[in-house]
Amino acid sequence: MRCWKCGNETGEKAGRGLAFRAECPNCKIDLHCCRQCVYYSPGRPNDCAVPGTEKVMDREKMNFCEEFTGMEAPPQKPKISKEDIEKRLFGD
Repeated sequence: MRCWKCGNETGEKAGRGLAFRAECPNCKIDLHCCRQCVYYSPGRPNDCAVPGTEKVMDREKMNFCEEFTGMEAPPQKPKISKEDIEKRLFGD
């Protein structure tokens, strides 16, 4: 599993079974959090793809969600150049 924050390997297995208090050995950030979960879905109710989950106030902090399923690696942000942005805003 790769850390959602720093992207380094954590030594943990993706999926279920991650300890509630697990943290990244590199940056010491909590791993059992919404940002590391496969169900994290900003914009949906409670930012979660699983309906009816408990409200979580801080998506980057440890929580006790029983639906948590750790993702293998955080989603990659698309790399957009300055020129691409200018073309999208102003055209060719």
